[in-house]
Amino acid sequence: MVQKIPKATLAVLFTTGILTLLQFCFPVLIVTLERTPSMLAAGQWWRLITPTLINPEGWSQIVFNLLGIAVVGFLVERMFGSARWLVLYLAGAVVGELAGSVWKPAGAGSSVAICGLLGGLAAWLLWRRQPTQSRFGGAMILLGALVLTGMRDLHGPPLVAGAFAAVVMLSRDASRASGA
Repeated sequence: MVQKIPKATLAVLFTTGILTLLQFCFPVLIVTLERTPSMLAAGQWWRLITPTLINPEGWSQIVFNLLGIAVVGFLVERMFGSARWLVLYLAGAVVGELAGSVWKPAGAGSSVAICGLLGGLAAWLLWRRQPTQSRFGGAMILLGALVLTGMRDLHGPPLVAGAFAAVVMLSRDASRASGA
């Protein structure tokens, strides 16, 4: 069986990797792209996405987030396709940056967008009636999302948003399949 090339995963991984490396040569990139509520209030709406394109908090953040994009991204793109992958990634990014603007006003990193993908994966594991262990894993991801949200951690809301977006997509697929 020939696997499709994960185009969305590779494009976001490449873009994020390049911009993250460039931030070392051009530190102004961090100031230009990071989450800053005052800049959002001033109409710089793109800061709901751009913080996910850099990872300024050190090598552990860089390695973890780029691996997250690669591994979780590849799995989710195989399950949902490239266009829906982008919806899940962007839903996580926007919701995570909105939560971050309230709970952790300044910052950047791709982890919130990756959480959108992970929430989509959790929904898929529960929706597709996978083996018990897989469903348990999906349920634990969603339980973790609720706990993180309750703790005001900016990773909880994008997990929930990704799961919600995935359920909408999967229910539409089911409706089409049943002819409704």
